[in-house]
Amino acid sequence: MKTEECHFAEACARQFLNVANQWGIVDKISTIGTDSAPNMVAAGRILPFEHLPCVAHVVQRAIVMSLREGGFDGALAKCRKVVGHFKHSPANSDELNVQQASLGQVQEPLVQDVPTRWNSSLEMIKRVMRNRDALHTTLSQQKQNLALPTNAEYEKLAKLEKLLEPCSVGGDKYVSCSVVLPALCHLQYAMKISDDDPAYIVRFKAAFTKDLNQRREKINLEWLKVATALDPRFKDLKCLPRAEREPVWAKLSELVKGEEPALQPLGEENTEPPKKKTALLLMGSDSESVEETPEDNTVERYKVEPSASLDQCPLKWWSEHTAVYGKMAHIARKYLGTPATTVPCERLFSLAGHIVQKRRSSLSPENVNKLVCLSDWWKKEK
Repeated sequence: MKTEECHFAEACARQFLNVANQWGIVDKISTIGTDSAPNMVAAGRILPFEHLPCVAHVVQRAIVMSLREGGFDGALAKCRKVVGHFKHSPANSDELNVQQASLGQVQEPLVQDVPTRWNSSLEMIKRVMRNRDALHTTLSQQKQNLALPTNAEYEKLAKLEKLLEPCSVGGDKYVSCSVVLPALCHLQYAMKISDDDPAYIVRFKAAFTKDLNQRREKINLEWLKVATALDPRFKDLKCLPRAEREPVWAKLSELVKGEEPALQPLGEENTEPPKKKTALLLMGSDSESVEETPEDNTVERYKVEPSASLDQCPLKWWSEHTAVYGKMAHIARKYLGTPATTVPCERLFSLAGHIVQKRRSSLSPENVNKLVCLSDWWKKEK
């Protein structure tokens, strides 16, 4: 949207509410996702929605900081120069394609890494490693002064590729909010220092673990814990310390009983009064009671359900179990529907940056919106 205000927290919060009001979705919003910029975090505190910082930003910042500590700058700088040599010249790119074809490889372009672009360092390393022979052959036939990575640097890049592989962040085509804590737990395991690690890997792992732990405390852990518990694949909560598991179930029980109206599923009114404490005492009785309600043991019944397989969609699982769990299924839809990353939105911002250029600075906001939509739709049609 066109804005003439400085991006202070209050102005950003006002813009978010204006968009929500124009689209008529204020009563349907449960969370708002942004990057971790201070003004965005402050705006999230002002707004009447739960704020979830983008996990992709968190992981990417930890990677950037760790690359500096790990001593990979020299090898990565050489890769960037080689990639730029081919990206900025169609003729050079064509020569590389010829070499790729002669070696029986897929003709693919190289990828330039950018500090603010997720997974770009990993993709650059992968492409350079896959096309190592084609790159050397092509450059040997040209007059240039590029310094290619040495064998020792290629070895460092191969180790870095293995380190960055678990850090690959996606999430725009599947439920992502409930996967964050298990993924971060896996990252902690992958970054454990072993006796066989060279010094530069030890420095990278130590820096990554320290930076990620500092940022982890600022990503709305309470919301993510409940989302993880509501995912039938991860409801054992093994990604959390044992001492933190029971409070999550207690929180979920409160949500199901309707004791926290602000956190109830939006659009659904709680017409039942809060359950009396005496009802909890009757739950242990063998006799049936007219005051006992399905909500009293919903969470316990869910806990003993067999865990779903990792390839099963949690939203489909809840759709099939809505009749059994009722209100809990609506809460699951609210939590699991929250995306953990703003990467798809950021890609649209990048697309808008390609459309609005110096030579097209007179485009009206309405035409920019139309061009962005047309470009996005055209890609999907192709």
